[in-house]
Amino acid sequence: MSTWFNQSIMSIKIYNSMSRDLEEFVPQNPENITMYVCGPTVYDTPHLGNARPAVVFDVLFRLLRHTYGVNSVEYARNFTDIDDKIMARALENGEDIYSLTERTIADYHSIMTNLSVLTPTHEPRATQYMTSIKGAVAELLLFGHAYSVDGHVLFDINSYPSHGILSGHKQEDLDAGHRVAVADYKRSAGDFILWKPSSDDQPGWDWATVGRGRPGWHIECSAMIGEIFVYQTIDIHGGGADLRFPHHDCEISQYGACNQRPLANYWMHNAMVLVDGLKMAKSTDNFITVRNE
Repeated sequence: MSTWFNQSIMSIKIYNSMSRDLEEFVPQNPENITMYVCGPTVYDTPHLGNARPAVVFDVLFRLLRHTYGVNSVEYARNFTDIDDKIMARALENGEDIYSLTERTIADYHSIMTNLSVLTPTHEPRATQYMTSIKGAVAELLLFGHAYSVDGHVLFDINSYPSHGILSGHKQEDLDAGHRVAVADYKRSAGDFILWKPSSDDQPGWDWATVGRGRPGWHIECSAMIGEIFVYQTIDIHGGGADLRFPHHDCEISQYGACNQRPLANYWMHNAMVLVDGLKMAKSTDNFITVRNE
């Protein structure tokens, strides 16, 4: 039963990464609170850093359910199941990406169960939302926020004046070659991939107007949020602090350019798990898996 009319509802305050301030949480509709959290790229077993956002936002999910009612919170946490890291690991293993991602997702679910993390309302996979992804890219091209070069479609950050509003990064601050890919075909260094071509031996989806290929990372979440939450502004978007730049900056710009409304009213980010002062990451081989711990 909803607690919408219960005057004793306690006040929840959260730190909003967008305003950089502690704010009282005021949902748009207390009977249907919407939350999306960026989930894992599924190419290997989770390490402690991967598990942290799942646990942190599970606590928030439980608190919102307790406060507003068990059936009053719609929570989505995605799986990125098409990505260059996945492709590289599958090639290394001598298997297709689908075998790898299915096994890794099953492992992730097993670990979350052992951690007593609740299952979200939705667990979308990028490969299941290719129609929505293509539709979002097509809209960005139509509205002049994207351009096509040799089978690549890129978002033009100069077409969206508030790009970078979450992280506060300026164009001149971009760490080209690390967090931002370098490419001669870009109009600006910060322009990011929406769609990239796939060779015959790579996973890809046919698209008559652009060419066979696969989506860029940033567009996946924007498209999934749009379809799941009917292209509305959601209450809360969450993830690890390392996603503020560039991932969440890119999500905000794409969604705003397509839908002419904010992506989320509250942005929340958990801190990183550090090892000797460095972020735990598979890329730096300084990680401890949840199972090993």
